[in-house]
Amino acid sequence: MAERIMVAEDDPTLRLLLEMILEEHGYEVQTVPNGEALVHATYDWLPDLLLIDIMMPIMDGLEAVRQLRYDTRTAHLPMLLITALDNPQHAVVGFDSGADDYITKPFNNDVLIARIKANLRRAARPAVNNPLTGLPGNQLIQGEVNHRLQQQIPFALLYIDMNNFKAFNDAYGFARGDRVIRLLAEVIARLKAQDAHDDDFCGHIGGDDFVLIVPPARAASWAQGLIAAFDREVVTLYDAADRSRGYLVGTDRFGTPRRFPLVGIAIGIIDTRRRPFSSYSEIASVAAEVKSFAKKTSSSQYAFDERHGPAVQLPPAVERRGIAPLVAIAASTPELQAEWIAWCGVNGCRCLVFPSLPTTEQLVADSPDLVLLDIRLPGAMHWFRAIQAAHVPIPIVVLAADTTEQPRVLAMGAANCFTVTATSDMVGGTLNHLLKLDRHS
Repeated sequence: MAERIMVAEDDPTLRLLLEMILEEHGYEVQTVPNGEALVHATYDWLPDLLLIDIMMPIMDGLEAVRQLRYDTRTAHLPMLLITALDNPQHAVVGFDSGADDYITKPFNNDVLIARIKANLRRAARPAVNNPLTGLPGNQLIQGEVNHRLQQQIPFALLYIDMNNFKAFNDAYGFARGDRVIRLLAEVIARLKAQDAHDDDFCGHIGGDDFVLIVPPARAASWAQGLIAAFDREVVTLYDAADRSRGYLVGTDRFGTPRRFPLVGIAIGIIDTRRRPFSSYSEIASVAAEVKSFAKKTSSSQYAFDERHGPAVQLPPAVERRGIAPLVAIAASTPELQAEWIAWCGVNGCRCLVFPSLPTTEQLVADSPDLVLLDIRLPGAMHWFRAIQAAHVPIPIVVLAADTTEQPRVLAMGAANCFTVTATSDMVGGTLNHLLKLDRHS
C-alpha cells in the first residue's frame, strides 16, 4: 500500500509540481491551499507525512503544525516545512513549533525525496515511550506482561480508560483534552512514586488508555487511590461555570441536547492467579472486556474479573442467561469488599465495587442483578429509602452492624438483611436464591 503524503502549499503551480514529483515516486498525494484546510483534511485523511509551506494565507504553516501537534490523533505524524527563506532562525522557529525537518525553495527533487524517505523511516520505528506522556508505550507494555507471564510471576493488570472524555474534547478542544490525559499520567506516576514498590509498572497504551501492573494484593487499593486522586484533580481543568454545575451541556451524535458528567476513569482488573494467560494479547482482551463493565457507569469505577480457568464453567442459572450475573457491592471496608469479591469469583458472578454509594442513575445504567449494601456507609439509610421510592427493580441484600437493624431494613423492602459478621456461606444461600429466581428463572 502506497504511503500517503499531505501537501499544503498556496502556490497552485508549486502545489501541482509537488504532487507530480511525489506521485512519480509512488506516493499517494492529497493537496490543500492553506493551513486551515490542512488541519481539517489531516483529521479526515490521516496521511503518513505532511509537507507544509510556511507562508500561507488564512493560517500559516507554523500555526497548523502547532495545532496538529496538540492533537493526539496527529501528534505522531512527521511534518516537514517548506520555506523560501534560507534563514537558520526561520528553521529554529519551525522546529520550536513542532516540525521534524525543513527544506528551502528552490529545492532539489532528489534531496526532497531523500528527506521524505528518511522521515518516514524514522516514523516507522516503534516508539518506546508514549510521546504525549513519556510513559512506556505499547512495545514496553507487551514486553513487561509477557516477561511476567513467562516467569510465572503473579500480578494484577489494571486497564484504565476514561468516561465522558469525548464530550470534554468536543467542549474544550483537543489541546485541553491532552491536558486531561497528561493529568492522569501524572497522577499514576505520583502514586507510583509514593507507593515506592519497584515491582509496580505503569504504561500508556495510547489515547486515554493506560495500564498498571501491580501485585494482586494491592490492586484494589491502587484503583481506589487512583480514582480518588484523579476525580479530585480533573475538576480543575473545567471552566468555572461547568465545574460548579457539575456537568457539561452539549449534544450527542444524534444532535439531541444532553448533560455530560465530568470526566472519570473506568478500571478493569485482571488477577493472573485466578485464570491462566499465555500472552499479552489474551490478557489485554479480557481486561478490555472487564473494563467495559466498569465503564457502564458515568462515574469513576473499577471492576474485577472474578472468573476462574481458561474456559469459565458458569452455574446453571448463568448458562440460561448467557452471561454471568452482575453483583454491585457497596461496602465500607476493603476487607468486606474483598470477602464478597471472592464470593462472586467462586460463584461465577461478575462484580462492581462502589467506593461510595451509587446513584439511582448508575444503578439503572449498570443494571446489576443484585445489590449487596453495607448499611454502615454514610448516608446509606437515606440512599436505601430513595432507591425504594424510585421503584428501582433490583433486589438489595443489606449488611447491618447488628440484629437490631434487621426489622426496620426488612420493613423498608430489603430482600434480606444479615449482620456484617455473618459468614459468606450464610448470606450466600440468599444470594444464590435471588440470582436464580429474580432474573434467571
